[in-house]
Amino acid sequence: MATSGLPAVPAAHWPLAEALIYRGLVRPALRRQFARVAARLAAPAPRPDGRPLIIMPTHTAWWDAYMLFVISDHLLGSAYQNYIMMEERQLRAYRFFRWCGAFSVARGAAAAASLQYVSRMLRERHGRCLWIFPQGRIVPAGQRPLRLYPGLARIVQQTATEVWLWPVALQYEFRGTQHPEAFIHAGTPVLAGAGDEHALTLEATGLLTAAADALADDLHHGRLSDYRTLLRGRSGIDQWWDWLRRRAD
Repeated sequence: MATSGLPAVPAAHWPLAEALIYRGLVRPALRRQFARVAARLAAPAPRPDGRPLIIMPTHTAWWDAYMLFVISDHLLGSAYQNYIMMEERQLRAYRFFRWCGAFSVARGAAAAASLQYVSRMLRERHGRCLWIFPQGRIVPAGQRPLRLYPGLARIVQQTATEVWLWPVALQYEFRGTQHPEAFIHAGTPVLAGAGDEHALTLEATGLLTAAADALADDLHHGRLSDYRTLLRGRSGIDQWWDWLRRRAD
């Protein structure tokens, strides 16, 4: 149970362990599963400027949590100390994610302690950021309208200062190869201040919907030249066969 304004499982940062988890667990798994992970930024990635950063990705697949490591390492350059909101049941099963900044959140009244905790963490020291899936559950990438829980707005209110909101859309596609590709579209960071909960939720919903629509439109029309490959995965059988045929010619 949460006590003294702490979640049931608070974060416990250990940078060396975080690096080992990414390089020993996350990155190899992504390279086995995907042909590549590619990203497009609508604007330069945020950099610490004295105001907290809240990163709000869409939640379309189990792999989304692993994409957070890629974004932090390749797009943010590990410039922030991360706090990651994670379901309590999952974090108790995989407690080592605490070393990456994960802390627990539960449904209902118990969630208040987690929101107060991370708001305090963001307020107390510069260079911190929160990763939160504001949809609260996995939904299909094409489902509209997006529905966001009010927890994100409450965190902004309780932080009691301007924060950067960074919408990030995630999607996974098979495009004529054996293995799927993972695509990241990062929207433009926007400053938000403490205000009405409903208005903040509507603002966040609009930002995240715009990023998700932009990614879906790019994929639909094949406009992928601006997506930079961050990780290259293993080749599929089709690519190996094409290579052998070229060698034989």
